[in-house]
Amino acid sequence: MTERSIHTELNQYHLGLWYSAYRFIISACLLLVFLLTYPQLNAEYAYPRLYLYVLTAYLVLTSIQFMSLKTLKVYIANQLLMLFVVDVISLSLLTLATDGPNLHLSLLFVITIFAASLLLDAKKALIVTLVAVICVVYQLFLGSILEFTSLKNLTNSAILAFLFCVVYGSAQVAVRRFQLMENLNFSQSLELHRLQNINRYILEQIDTGYLVLDENCHVVLSNPAACYLLGMPNSYHSDKYPLYTTQPDLFELLKFEELKSGEKFQFQSQQSRYHIQVVVQKLIAPHQVLTLLVLEDAQKLNQQVQQLKLAALGQLSASIAHEIRNPLAAIVHANDLLPGSDTEQQKMLSGMISRQTVRIDRIIQDTLNMVRNKETHPAVLKLEQFIPLFIQEDLSDIQNQIRLNIQPQLSIRFDEAQLRQILINLVRNAIRHNDPTHPYIEINVRSELKKVQIDVRDFGQGVATQDQAQLFQPFFSTEITGTGLGLYLAHSFCEANQAQLSYVEQKQGACFRIVSQQAVL
Repeated sequence: MTERSIHTELNQYHLGLWYSAYRFIISACLLLVFLLTYPQLNAEYAYPRLYLYVLTAYLVLTSIQFMSLKTLKVYIANQLLMLFVVDVISLSLLTLATDGPNLHLSLLFVITIFAASLLLDAKKALIVTLVAVICVVYQLFLGSILEFTSLKNLTNSAILAFLFCVVYGSAQVAVRRFQLMENLNFSQSLELHRLQNINRYILEQIDTGYLVLDENCHVVLSNPAACYLLGMPNSYHSDKYPLYTTQPDLFELLKFEELKSGEKFQFQSQQSRYHIQVVVQKLIAPHQVLTLLVLEDAQKLNQQVQQLKLAALGQLSASIAHEIRNPLAAIVHANDLLPGSDTEQQKMLSGMISRQTVRIDRIIQDTLNMVRNKETHPAVLKLEQFIPLFIQEDLSDIQNQIRLNIQPQLSIRFDEAQLRQILINLVRNAIRHNDPTHPYIEINVRSELKKVQIDVRDFGQGVATQDQAQLFQPFFSTEITGTGLGLYLAHSFCEANQAQLSYVEQKQGACFRIVSQQAVL
């Protein structure tokens, strides 16, 4: 038996138990009403003794069936079928005892038919419905033949029989929809359970500790890493519990009302041998306020930072050594040739040494600019004034090769010196790579979605597809004489000013785009 069929059978059993309890209550109430009202309403009962005997037997049978269904959880389908057999027979006899259908008995019949459609399969429910129709209609014919009843209520019985069929059909439609909803709900619950298991597995495997607290500073969720770092028992599968009972040191340190998202602090507990770094994150959850504490071993973090620094220093040193080796080799070679050369060759070799020395100086200067991490001093720059002045002051030798297209009244917040250095690098790169037959490059400044875009575009060959991913990496250059630090520094300066520098592919040429938030004046 599949899990879904077990789930469906369990639902049927619980519904059947509730229906059985309802039958017991109804039979007891009908008997009580009869005993209390019989002296005043004896004319309403054609056969009062039959009514009393049937009700008494019905009460006994409903109580027995309720106890049997509750205690003997076997043959559930057969037990449910017997419930409706007893109901139909009992209600038919009660209808006969009152000389035909009346309102409250008709309503009980309808409820029985509807419940049978819910709790039994379609064929059994149809059989119960047809038996109910036969009992209601043909009991009048049998009574008239045996001369103990008349056919005066035949119309009411026919209407009631028709109502049974309508209720059965409506109930079957409702059951199909209910089954579709139940299957969907079951599938969703399985998927949710699967995702919960995946999340639990992930939380159990990672080394970072996670502690989720509610507004009362109770632990809602914790993973084994958090419990291990804090010296707490592993309570991942437990219900929520107060933090002060398991980690009072952390509880006393937390000013829970004042915690802000992104806040960091370190602490050490008597329960744990670890020095722990805590990062606070506020979680947005429906109808509750949750706080996530991300816990990590501070000593391990410091070791990782040192390792990263050493790795970066090693990569930087190797890159510098690689970049300086070529000009040094050229200088050594030129120096070796210098003593035995004539005047013209000496002049050429001296020029080569001078050029290679300048190149080494550029590499060192760019490297220093990269590692100095200069402090940024952003200010509001009105681009309509700033860029033309910048071209006139810093690019006077090539300003006739620059076409400027700028929308008016655009401003950004940027460090002026760093923006100048970025634009100098981009513009001179564009001039160097521009098509010789094209007389100018373009600087286009415009606004889009409350952001300012500064495009520096040339009309050369563009950047090869295989090189685009490495454009902003340090020491990457497609030129023999390039240091490979210009674009890297420009990219770093943009990030320091909360802006973005990216390469935008063109049909012809290359375009580098600076995107910055538009400043409010």
